[in-house]
Amino acid sequence: MTTATVPPGAALAAPAVRPARPEEAPALARVLAAAFHDDPLTRWAFPDDAHRARILPAFFRVHVDQCLAHQGALTAQHPDDHGPVGALLFLPPGVWEHPGEQDQAAARALDAAVDADAHPESARRLAAITRLQARRHPRHRPHHYLAFVGAHPDARHTGTGTALLRAFLARVDHDGQAAYAETSSPGGARVCGAGGFTRFGEAIALPAGGPRLTPVWRGPR
Repeated sequence: MTTATVPPGAALAAPAVRPARPEEAPALARVLAAAFHDDPLTRWAFPDDAHRARILPAFFRVHVDQCLAHQGALTAQHPDDHGPVGALLFLPPGVWEHPGEQDQAAARALDAAVDADAHPESARRLAAITRLQARRHPRHRPHHYLAFVGAHPDARHTGTGTALLRAFLARVDHDGQAAYAETSSPGGARVCGAGGFTRFGEAIALPAGGPRLTPVWRGPR
């Protein structure tokens, strides 16, 4: 499994959060792949462990590139610059609702990233996630869409996710906007709850015994 560049035994001080740069895209994709390898959503979408480990870096690279194009990627790093230990991806108001050509290309790139021809069931499950998320996504209410936030397993319980979310919400509040997300794990729900998100309607139930996603909303501050 490809992991982020965190040396064994590295001191895990509080991370510094800043906007990510385009050249950091591969490292951000790797750290998100590590963060989400055992997430209930990715385990359901890509149940084969070897397949999941192989394709998640490419899967997240598509999302990283898409969000970077809209200045929607944050990185968390240690002061001694061991590399990213966490990342947050978001899309600003108007982008999710009105995707441009670049975003439509990202959707096509996802099919290639997950090796859809060789793993059709995973492709169908990923399409189901996207369809159900789109059905429930709030429309006609401007907001920042928080797509992913995660910390490398070696950096969990160090406040990395909270630091990333705090930086994201500072941008949201500066813009006078709302924020929306779907949480896929108890840890994600706790982080979002601490940031002022509240439940937004019923959970999204995925088919075939899949996990439930919890939509959450944070109004303008």
